[in-house]
Amino acid sequence: MKPGRLYPFIIALLLTLTLTDLEPAEAFWGFGGDRTTGRNGLDLDRGYDINTVSTMTGRVLAVPHPGEGNNIVIEIASNNETVTLCVGPGTYWDKNGIQINRNDEINAKGSKAQGKDGKTYLLAQKITNQTTGAQVVLRDDKGDPAWKGANTNSMRTDRSPARSGGMGGRMMRGGGGMMRR
Repeated sequence: MKPGRLYPFIIALLLTLTLTDLEPAEAFWGFGGDRTTGRNGLDLDRGYDINTVSTMTGRVLAVPHPGEGNNIVIEIASNNETVTLCVGPGTYWDKNGIQINRNDEINAKGSKAQGKDGKTYLLAQKITNQTTGAQVVLRDDKGDPAWKGANTNSMRTDRSPARSGGMGGRMMRGGGGMMRR
């Protein structure tokens, strides 16, 4: 084979390799190194794994406070370990979060993960303050965050529901309901 005939093949191969994502997939961690926000290495938006969903009960050690990035976290003591509940962005929690005080009894459901920092995290789907009865739903059953949706006022149960318009306050998906031919 002549050397000149290899150039198009080599260029096509290099282009293919360049355009292909060569980074390994890591469960929970990063999904691409530049998207992680800190030491824990967890992707708090897309790292929810329905295969690791569990429910835990514990006593609040630290009230909601900023964690890594703009995310709010709550620390609880559950089964002789400290678990960090990741509840979403501060802007969402400030508007939709529930009152949580130190020593309150909390029931939390979510995706359990081990951070690169060795700590246990729960990417919370639902939190119930058993002391006050207040409850907040942070993700749907598939793990999609409520703060990514259209109606963020309907997730709390400790206040009256928000008024909603014609379509129940929710955006229609799939092109806004327009007919297609």
